[in-house]
Amino acid sequence: MIKYLFMDIDGSLTDGKIYMGNTGELMKAFSVKDGYAVKHLLRNAGIEPIVITARESDILSNRCKELGITRIYQGRGDKLSVLKEVVGRDNIDQCAYFGDDILDLQCMIPIKEGGGIIGCPVDAVEEIRTLADHICISEAGNGAFREFVEWLLKPVTDIKSTKEKVLKAIEHLGALDRSKLKLGKYKVDEGFYYLVEEYMTSPIESCRLVSHKKYINIHWIIQGQEAIEMIDRARLKTIERYEQKEDIMFWKKQDTMIRNVLQKDSYIVFYPEVAYMSNIFVDSPVEVKKIVGKVLIG
Repeated sequence: MIKYLFMDIDGSLTDGKIYMGNTGELMKAFSVKDGYAVKHLLRNAGIEPIVITARESDILSNRCKELGITRIYQGRGDKLSVLKEVVGRDNIDQCAYFGDDILDLQCMIPIKEGGGIIGCPVDAVEEIRTLADHICISEAGNGAFREFVEWLLKPVTDIKSTKEKVLKAIEHLGALDRSKLKLGKYKVDEGFYYLVEEYMTSPIESCRLVSHKKYINIHWIIQGQEAIEMIDRARLKTIERYEQKEDIMFWKKQDTMIRNVLQKDSYIVFYPEVAYMSNIFVDSPVEVKKIVGKVLIG
C-alpha cells in the first residue's frame, strides 16, 4: 500500500522552463489539475505528497503552502538521502515517485527494486521512461501528475474487470457471423463497440505509429493479411500530443520493432502500454477486411 508520493518539480509538475529576470526566477507555471490531485485525491487516499527538488524557489514554497504540502526539500541534489531520511529502508515498498530526469533515478531505482511505484510524464528522458511503471500520455506541467495519481489510485478490481471485459469482447467478436458483417460502427454496450473496416494495405513508410489511452484495441482479420509492428511505449518519443476525442497519440518510429503478420481469423490485442503500426502490406498490397474492437478501460 502506497503511503508516500515523492515528486520532483521542474520538468515534472512544471514544463521545465526556468523564467529568469535580473533579480532571479520570475515565475513557474503549475497545472490546476495537478494541484487538485495533490490537495484532494492524495489527501482522500491517505497518501502524503513530499517534494524533493535540486533547485530552490520561493514560488515553490508558496505553491506548496497553498496545496498543503508540509514536507518540502529544496536545494537537495542528494535526493536518495532525503528518501532514506523520510522512510528509512524498511518502508520503501510504501513509496511512489514521480519525476522526469536523471537525478530522480537516485530514488526511483531503489523504490522500484523495493516494490514501490514509479511514474513519469511522457516527455521524461528515456532512462526514466524505461524504468517507469506508468508513462503518462500528458506532458509535464500539463496534467501528467494528475494522470499518474488517478492511475495509482485505480482499484485492482477495475484492472481485473477490464481483463474480463476484454475476454468477453474477444468471445463476442469470435461469434459474429462473418458472412453478414457490413462496414460500419456497432455498439455492443457502454464499454464496448467495434468497427468493421475494409482497405488496401500500405507500405510501411506511409503507416503511423500510434497508441491509445482510453480503449484497449482488438484487431481481428476477416479477409486478407497484414503486418503489424509494435513496441513498448517506454522507448518512444511523441511527435503529436494526445488527441482526446479520437483517443490516439502518435509516436516517432523506431528502426527495430516486433513484427506480427495477421492472417484470416487471427487477432491481436493492444493495451495502452504498447504502440503499434497496422495496415502494413507483407509482400504486396492486398485488400483487408478487419474488425477493430474497442474495450473501455476501467
